[in-house]
Amino acid sequence: MRWLILLSVLVLSACGDDDRHAEARALIASHCGVCHVVPGVDGATGRVGPSLAGIARQQMLAGRFANDRQTLARWIAHPQAMLPGNAMPDTGLSSVQAARIADYLATLDRP
Repeated sequence: MRWLILLSVLVLSACGDDDRHAEARALIASHCGVCHVVPGVDGATGRVGPSLAGIARQQMLAGRFANDRQTLARWIAHPQAMLPGNAMPDTGLSSVQAARIADYLATLDRP
């Protein structure tokens, strides 16, 4: 029984970020990739908005807001409420979905 528990822990730890971020990558592909290049997301090759490669290293979002996960999630969910008239449209994503995307984007620390 102990070895079964150990095996389960090892298998779950092997899943890693790929499984944890699968939903975020799917959301990015369907909501963000039309406008943004997003590393690690198939089809996210848009050229309208900035590339999100290295976004985790940026200090500011939209040139106005501190770049932390909570602010990024809020920006993803409600960009027009945060900065009316900016080029990023409202996404229709829930706060939970936006937080998952922000968690994935936080892993993109290389330009």
